[in-house]
Amino acid sequence: MSNRIVSACPEGRRLAPLRRSTFRYPARPECVKDARRWLDRRMSMAGVPGDSSSTALLLLSELVTNCVTHQEAGFIVVRAHLCVGGLRTEVRDDSGQLPDLCAHSPSPDSESGRGLWLVDALATRWGRFESNRGPGVFFALTWER
Repeated sequence: MSNRIVSACPEGRRLAPLRRSTFRYPARPECVKDARRWLDRRMSMAGVPGDSSSTALLLLSELVTNCVTHQEAGFIVVRAHLCVGGLRTEVRDDSGQLPDLCAHSPSPDSESGRGLWLVDALATRWGRFESNRGPGVFFALTWER
């Protein structure tokens, strides 16, 4: 886990035609599906492989769900950075509070608490980031071309 901003693009790889895209959603449960649909379209345009695309959609769902669960109102911002062989996705809300990154293994009978555990298990890199618009959480995936 890292809290510094790092590129999703492995060294020496050129950017895909779609480099960066951002969208803002109201912090409501239905925005999870909207965010998944939005990222899926961008990954399709950039030619992200199927396995990596499925993993990215799962991880995005977990991070957006965390934002919806822990924020009373406001907006959630999702940003995708794509390059050949890599994707970095950032999720933040407009609360301005640093997200709590507790990726512990939940008890077997627990109905929740697996989101960050999945992110930790499946992402190439993940962690907090800070921007001039507020803090958030990112995950990065890389794959072979």
